[in-house]
This record gives sequence, C-alpha cells and structure tokens, in this order.
Amino acid sequence: MNDKPGSLRRIADGVADNRIARGYLALCAALLLWVAFDSTLVHHEDASFAGVWPVLLTFPTGSAVLALPDEGTVAVASYYALVPAAAVLNAWLFSALLRRLRGRAVRA
Repeated sequence: MNDKPGSLRRIADGVADNRIARGYLALCAALLLWVAFDSTLVHHEDASFAGVWPVLLTFPTGSAVLALPDEGTVAVASYYALVPAAAVLNAWLFSALLRRLRGRAVRA
C-alpha cells in the first residue's frame, strides 16, 4: 500500500474536488447530526422518521442500512458507520461523473 503523506490528500481530493460533492457531504453530515440529536435528546411517544432521511439521501448505496437488525447497539453503530460510508461513495461517484462530463466538454 502506498503510505506517502500526499496519498490521503489525493483520496480526499478525488472525493470532494468540486462544490457539488462538498455540498452533498455537508448536507449528509448535517442530517446525521440532526439524527444524532433527535435520537438522543428528543423524547418521542412513538418512532421518529429522522433516521430515514440520511438513508434516502444516500440512496442507492445507503440502502445497505435496510439489511441491519432493527434494534440494539450494533445496529446503531452500524447505521452511523454505513451512512457516512455511503455518502463518501456517492460523493466520489458525483466527482467522477463530473470529471468525466468536464472531459467530454473540453474534447468537444
């Protein structure tokens, strides 16, 4: 594996090298903070719909969350690991698509 100091920077640039990907990641982070706040500090008489919004925003890669068990600490930890991973993967896909579209525009 390449452990040069710039390799992490290169990976981060590949994920969030444009405003669309950075805005998408910021929105995902804000929604996850809202879910964390809602699930820990707000009392609900019944279930809250807050946890669904980050999954919908990170669809289709975020749909892996649907395979998690319904309750328990492992499910919560898996949720908070899978949703950000799906957001990063989607941001990378957005960046790759935008780079490809820009390359076509330059060649045309």
